[in-house]
Amino acid sequence: NYVDLAPNKLFRLKSRFLIQKSDNTFVPTEKESGVVNPNFGITALVSDLNVDGYLDMVWTNINTPSLGYLNNGGDRNYLKIKLNKNAKNLGSRVQIFLPSGKVLTEYLVTGEGLASDQTGILHFGLGHEQSIEKIKVFYPSGEIDQIDNPEINEILIIENLRSL
Repeated sequence: NYVDLAPNKLFRLKSRFLIQKSDNTFVPTEKESGVVNPNFGITALVSDLNVDGYLDMVWTNINTPSLGYLNNGGDRNYLKIKLNKNAKNLGSRVQIFLPSGKVLTEYLVTGEGLASDQTGILHFGLGHEQSIEKIKVFYPSGEIDQIDNPEINEILIIENLRSL
């Protein structure tokens, strides 16, 4: 979707918004999700802009204004985890262990997208889960932090506890 690529001047392709399916393939969902971007998007940035627990999105475009989309929310639970963005934490793996036996995993990375970055707050959608058994943070140094029975539907700030 590069704006200066010659075919794009003749055949404009809309930006894609993909959702991962359970079989690990992806499907475009622009119409269903309401985030159609007919412009040349350089990247989509996600963050909880209105602090309601649901991720919102901003399409940053080339040669056209950016487009913002607020998520309408719902009745699902979540947890946001904030690690300081520093050399010690970059690349950390955060795992959430749920009573149902599911384990949710996310990594703290930087520099996603071309000359852009996502929020430093990791967002975990919990669905209808009512609690979390524990959270483990695995730092690149080999240190591990663990938080037992954290509250849900809030931001948990983890400032490098003592290694387990």
